[in-house]
Amino acid sequence: MSQFDQKSNAAAEKSVRAVEQSYSDTAAKMREYSTKMINMAQANSEAIFELAYQLANAKAPSDLAEVWTAHARKQFEMLSEQTKELTPLGQKMAGESVEPIARNVKQAFDKAS
Repeated sequence: MSQFDQKSNAAAEKSVRAVEQSYSDTAAKMREYSTKMINMAQANSEAIFELAYQLANAKAPSDLAEVWTAHARKQFEMLSEQTKELTPLGQKMAGESVEPIARNVKQAFDKAS
C-alpha cells in the first residue's frame, strides 16, 4: 500500500470516528430537546384543562371574558418563555453537531493532499 493510500485510509478512519462522535453528541442533544418539548407540551395541555375548568365554573359572561383574557395572557407568557428556552438549545445543537464533522473532514483532506 502506498504512503498516499495509508494517509487516505487514516484520514478516512479519523473522519468516520468524528462522524460517529458527532452523531452520539447530536443524539444526546436531541434527547434533551425532545424531553424539553414533551415537558412544554405537558404544561400547555395542563393550561388548556385549567382553562376548561375555569370556563365551566364561570358564573357570568363577564367571568368568561376575564378567564379567557387571563388564559391568553398566561399562554403568551408561557410561549415566550418556551421560545427563549428552545431557541438557544436548537442553535447550540445545530452548531455543535456540524462543527466537529467539518473540522475533521477538512483536516483529513488537508493531510491527504
